Amino acid sequence: MAAGALAMSVPVATKKESKALYNLLPGQIAANDRRNAVAAVLVLLRLDGSAWLQRMRNDGLFRASRYGFDGSCLKKIVAAALELSVAAHFPPYQIQYLESVQALLELARPARQIHRSIVDRLKTRKGAALKTLLASVNYSFSVDWIGNDQVDESHLLRWSATDLASAFSRLYMILRDDVGIGARTWNLTDDHAASPHEGIYSSLLVDAVRINELIDAEVLLDGLPYKAMANHAGVLVSAIDPDFERSVRLGYVQTDLQGLVRVASFMQDLDEDRPMLPSFQEGLSVFLDAGLLECVMLKEKPFARFVIALPELPPLIDFLNFDAPFREEFPIFQGAMIDNFQPPNSATLQVSEHLSIMDLFKAQRLFNLIDTLFRKKLETVDNVVTRRVLTLQSTVMVIQSADLRRMLQVMMSPEKAQELISLLSLPTKNSTAGANFYVDLQYRPFVHSLNPTGDYIAIPPAIVSKSNLVRSIMYASGVKKSIAAADDPMQLAVAAALREAGFLVRESFEFNIDGDRETDIFCYRDGVLVVIECKNAYHPCSPHELRNSYDLVLTGEAQLDIRAQWLANPNNQIRLFKALGWEVATPARVRTCVVTANRALSGYHCGPHPVRQAHELINVLVRGYVGRGAGKSLCRFWRNEAFEVVDLLDYLDGKSVLQTQHAAMVPAIRGVTLKDRRLEFAQFEMDLSDMDRRLEESFNTVHDAKVSDSDNEVVEHKVDAL
Repeated sequence: MAAGALAMSVPVATKKESKALYNLLPGQIAANDRRNAVAAVLVLLRLDGSAWLQRMRNDGLFRASRYGFDGSCLKKIVAAALELSVAAHFPPYQIQYLESVQALLELARPARQIHRSIVDRLKTRKGAALKTLLASVNYSFSVDWIGNDQVDESHLLRWSATDLASAFSRLYMILRDDVGIGARTWNLTDDHAASPHEGIYSSLLVDAVRINELIDAEVLLDGLPYKAMANHAGVLVSAIDPDFERSVRLGYVQTDLQGLVRVASFMQDLDEDRPMLPSFQEGLSVFLDAGLLECVMLKEKPFARFVIALPELPPLIDFLNFDAPFREEFPIFQGAMIDNFQPPNSATLQVSEHLSIMDLFKAQRLFNLIDTLFRKKLETVDNVVTRRVLTLQSTVMVIQSADLRRMLQVMMSPEKAQELISLLSLPTKNSTAGANFYVDLQYRPFVHSLNPTGDYIAIPPAIVSKSNLVRSIMYASGVKKSIAAADDPMQLAVAAALREAGFLVRESFEFNIDGDRETDIFCYRDGVLVVIECKNAYHPCSPHELRNSYDLVLTGEAQLDIRAQWLANPNNQIRLFKALGWEVATPARVRTCVVTANRALSGYHCGPHPVRQAHELINVLVRGYVGRGAGKSLCRFWRNEAFEVVDLLDYLDGKSVLQTQHAAMVPAIRGVTLKDRRLEFAQFEMDLSDMDRRLEESFNTVHDAKVSDSDNEVVEHKVDAL
């Protein structure tokens, strides 16, 4: 069919007709209408091959997960499209994309078997499955389960609490789309799940993890520079350019290490400089010792379960309303301030129109209290099976929204309480078949019931108390989008560091560069003009979010391409410097950079433009030290005692500390089994001992570096050391 399509003259169709033909494709694929689907794709590719293929890729048209993992029609379409693209000399990257989709579709059959098995198991347990599964996942958060990669992947203990929350989200969507969520979903749990030999619910979660991994692979192929290759065991997914994957993994490693550094820095400061902050858990123990656990009561009807009736004790209310971070909260508070580029000694962070970070902490304290009360009461039950049954039946709160508002209003205004509920809620409209809404339990842990007799919400308290609500609320509220580029705190922080390093700096400057354009930062020193575009995206927690970060970097690449080409003309430099009011020599050496707020992709090049993370760039400009962990001396990576422009150029060229970091990243493979096939991902991980060795060998150690604590630089210095 592809050969015939190529032999025919190019079809004639209006944009409206082409769009109408394209809009029919998802339905044709879902109905397994192979003849019409293949014909439609070939017509579109003959009309404007590259454009329509890119549209199909952007829309995820060839993802088997969109069609219940039925890959039979997709295989025909992709095979025909691949034949046509090769014969018609499509760009190599598009041919590679189709080859990758074709390889990944080999996993559709085992994935469909798993998917059907999930549906069958959920159908037979429809009335009790969701609450049982949610209670199990909530328990993993309650005990801070981080997973164990030494355990076999078929065992629940292999997977972290976050993995299991994502698995629950997948099961929720499968139940919604393939079975239907009933009005009484949140009434009952399945006592059989309490058996030590239970395997149904744990296998559901593990199978959902496997399905999530395959869907992640689909997203990587559609939205990021990745490829898939079939092998004897299954399919291997890898970055087209290994440096891309290396920069992604380095970003995750740095983020994890910075979290540990922040905690260590905080504990050290407590010991050395700061007065001891009160502890939430220690304060809560006082109330527990005074008999607070008596508010947890066993109810026998209609089934045995623990319920909590929180007393309105003024000391307890004052404790929850403590208007500063507790000791356990401070590293999170500090991290949020740093990650959002707040000035030193900032007292708060606005996370939505009305809510501040302290409002979120106070709400999380309430759910932490509830989780602790359940956990402590359950510890008093001697019989293991009875304790497990009560855990399933008790620990997922099902509460009317009006009662939830009243609970939250103990700590915040009615306006704030309503906004918090709204931003964390999964509404009923997103729980009905055909909703086509992606569910993420950690972003929206307030799950509204479909019960028409009342506005009930199912809430897993441990998940609410231990998830990153700062990120979730900021993402849901879109608070970053409301900030003008000129007021972006990340851009302001980078500009301030450049000024401290001796650069002339102009931010958000509008000028005619082949058209009126605003450039985030122009800066100049010692014959070098650096042009910077800033991209303030959240740290990605999934391939979908990584795609958002990558899209922003691509936008930066396009912006910098225009500016670099224009500035290659010395006369244009003269015009720009005159408009900036800078009396500098021309022509200047022009360098470009995309600066990102999150650590993913730092160290990568998008075209000729380096991608660098803002905190790391600031460290290069104003400090020049890199840490090696507690008790070890710092290393200076500046060439001399003071910063010079060459230090920045080294960093932009991928040398200096960045080269050392990338050299310590070693190849690794991770994967899952889909029936008899393997899905594997080629990744990188950091060899920390090799990293330490390389730092010591590459740079001079500094034993007497003194960093002022007056403006929080001690914390900043340690946090930005990697």
